[in-house]
Amino acid sequence: MASPNSTKARKRLPLNPLEITSPTMFRCPISLEVMRSPVSLCTGVTYDRSSIQQWLDTGHRTCPATCQPLSSTDLVPNLTLRRLIHLWSGAPPALEAAPTSENSEIGIISPIDTVVLHQLNESDLARSESAVGYLVALSKEEKERAVCALCENLDRSMQALLKVLKSSTNTECRVKAARLIESILASPISSSDSKFFIVKNVDLFTELVLLIREGSLSAVSAALDCMQVTIESTEKQKLRLEMIKGGVVPVLVTIIRAPEAPADVVGKAIRLLEQAMRCKEGFEEIIEDVKGVVEALVPRMMKVGRESREAAVGILWVMCFKGSNNSARDAVKAAHGLVGRLLVVMQEDCSPVVVKMAGDVLRVCTLERDKEGRLAGNYTKTLHIMPF
Repeated sequence: MASPNSTKARKRLPLNPLEITSPTMFRCPISLEVMRSPVSLCTGVTYDRSSIQQWLDTGHRTCPATCQPLSSTDLVPNLTLRRLIHLWSGAPPALEAAPTSENSEIGIISPIDTVVLHQLNESDLARSESAVGYLVALSKEEKERAVCALCENLDRSMQALLKVLKSSTNTECRVKAARLIESILASPISSSDSKFFIVKNVDLFTELVLLIREGSLSAVSAALDCMQVTIESTEKQKLRLEMIKGGVVPVLVTIIRAPEAPADVVGKAIRLLEQAMRCKEGFEEIIEDVKGVVEALVPRMMKVGRESREAAVGILWVMCFKGSNNSARDAVKAAHGLVGRLLVVMQEDCSPVVVKMAGDVLRVCTLERDKEGRLAGNYTKTLHIMPF
């Protein structure tokens, strides 16, 4: 009878000392092998030429992956994917150390670092665009590894992504670049100081404002998400000032005012506007058009999520109680339907701070006082709430 130690030793013997895993998008859906000559059908699915040609030669007129009938059997070379595969196979990354865990029988190396460093750090815009598309299409686990590789060369990576965001003529490619920047800034790997330095020096907010002005829903949503992550991940006070300099406030007000804007997008804009209000320069810019801001904000505040609704209350509170600008308070008092909305907010499951701020704004709206602070003669304790 064999000893337990010899059995355990035999169990840990690997069949191969190393296995290289290839990204899913590099493998042919038919042969499951890395494609040598990737070509695309009219359905948009890419196959290795030899495999799909054999499928068509046997009389099939459907797409193997989607089962859709083919309107054309033309095979279009996928040059971008072929270039990525060639780069991956021609410059493999360094081998990892042998595994030490008893449950690990093989070592795994990843091609992602190689693709990222060779593609995104090139001066060629077209290659950077290809790399951005590749990275966004990765699975969640692969994308996390890719972000780690980007953070190791943070300055160069951000410069390359910003070049795509700034110079690409393809809006969708710019959106993907913004999403990658968002992932980098949300990563805990790099320090807040380095992130702030990079964001400040690459004029990120300016480029995100230009992306919003493209007008598509995906562009607006990606830009707002990237702004929010930027504010949350770095030194807030410094970044609020950079946000104001980038011209964010007028764009946010425009989004909130737009009747066709979805509620989730409006909510993001309201939360960012509340961040801008905490900066002196942002407050002054908003006060310049306080009537327009209030008229845009009040009708939408009950159509967004609770977090955004609380941010709207915070904006109104700052308008009423920060500084000595009576025009801001007058604009809040004149807002149609605000009293009813504030009462609803106070009855929701909001934080005590928000409930108090809503009560303070409510008193501003309902209590008329004379110059000496006394209640006006026409004040009553009855509130007439109009439906909204």
